[in-house]
Amino acid sequence: MRNIRQNFIKLAGLSVAALGLPMVGKTAPTAPARPNIIFILADDLGFEDLGCYGGVTYKGLGAVKTPNLDAMAKEGMLFRHAFACAVCSPSRSEVLTGKYNFRTGFRRILGKPGVPDQLDFQAHPTIAARMKAAGYVTAAVGKWHVGPPCTKGDENEEIPTTSEADTTYPHPRECGFDRQCIFSGGHLNQYGEPKAGKYTPELLQNWTLNFLSSRKGRPEPFFIYYASPIPHGPHFPTPLNPDGKSGNRRGDISNYPYLIEYLDRQVGELLAKLTELGLRDNTLVMFAGDNGSYGVTTQMRDGREIPGGKSKPLDTGAWVPLLASWPGGIKAGSVYEGMVDFTDILPTCLELAGVSAQSGADGVSFAPQLQGKPGAAREWAFSLSWNKWYARETKWKLRDTGDLYDVSDSPYVEALVEPEDDTPESKAARIRLQAVLDKLNPGIDRSSIKEKQTETE
Repeated sequence: MRNIRQNFIKLAGLSVAALGLPMVGKTAPTAPARPNIIFILADDLGFEDLGCYGGVTYKGLGAVKTPNLDAMAKEGMLFRHAFACAVCSPSRSEVLTGKYNFRTGFRRILGKPGVPDQLDFQAHPTIAARMKAAGYVTAAVGKWHVGPPCTKGDENEEIPTTSEADTTYPHPRECGFDRQCIFSGGHLNQYGEPKAGKYTPELLQNWTLNFLSSRKGRPEPFFIYYASPIPHGPHFPTPLNPDGKSGNRRGDISNYPYLIEYLDRQVGELLAKLTELGLRDNTLVMFAGDNGSYGVTTQMRDGREIPGGKSKPLDTGAWVPLLASWPGGIKAGSVYEGMVDFTDILPTCLELAGVSAQSGADGVSFAPQLQGKPGAAREWAFSLSWNKWYARETKWKLRDTGDLYDVSDSPYVEALVEPEDDTPESKAARIRLQAVLDKLNPGIDRSSIKEKQTETE
């Protein structure tokens, strides 16, 4: 445990004293019952893109500016090893169901061959349905991408045009969301004009702030699934740099630092709104990315560089930031060193809501650890995207190919360990992780694979 902690501090280029980061397990504030819960999911954001994880500069583009997210980490808990999937829809399906994506059919993104046209909410009850049944008011905001609405030609027709009215798509409602302001299954073709009242991420944010205002003084707790569309491409100018380069239909990567800064400001605005409404102490806010970054290399405080790995079976494809802030329940400055994957979000929220565990879910609740209490610890994380997968511990990673990697210096180096070079430790890890993959049995008929996976899924 000490070595893991030292590796994180080395990666971030910080000292424990500088950050005030105690080990999980110390006494947290007395947690109020049934907190409100907001889960914010950024699109295409690896952990390295945030200052609190050690990011300093997006190579050739500009400085990392994430003061609100960095403050969120200091005020709450930073998760050292959080893993999603390497592309979008698979990660979202895991958050919503608590099940690994191969169980729900979302091995790839919506619209790809072999993927269902919508999440089967009857076979796989969602977090929203369970929270709603427990008396929570539920809301979905932003990018849906696990069912209708699906892109039908011009997806811009499916983008909300106002922050005052709800969208009325049946599938999110059937999945358990009382309220919604969502857009098409795919990514945006454009974000609207980069000015007040015209910028789509701003409309989504204002809808969310309006929803929060509507909950002041209400007895029912609420759950918000807030799936931001940024910093996913196209990388167009934002209200922070309205005169930036527009580039081609995919935008210009020079706008990337502004997209991250805009996202960070939105998180700060949301936290400030909770404080204004008197809801902050009893609201758990979690922030994560849905998969690794794409098209950007980040220089870290230790001087080394991390290229974004979206869609790749490298750690950087699925290693994402996960922050949790809850003044009434989490001790400030906490760091969780254990493994977490996206199936853990559902059982964690259900436990905090006082709801019994969901049958068939793969996740392990980290609700006790949030509050500085002992709890069942996940020993490994699992990540699958299409026909590639792996099980990972803090030091070892086993691929679907049978290859074992020493990831003690990841994300910089994933060192292949050949069987003939096994040590007693690596051999034990190989056996242990192979047993995990055998039990999960996520296999695919590779002889049927004809389509080449792209890095832009």
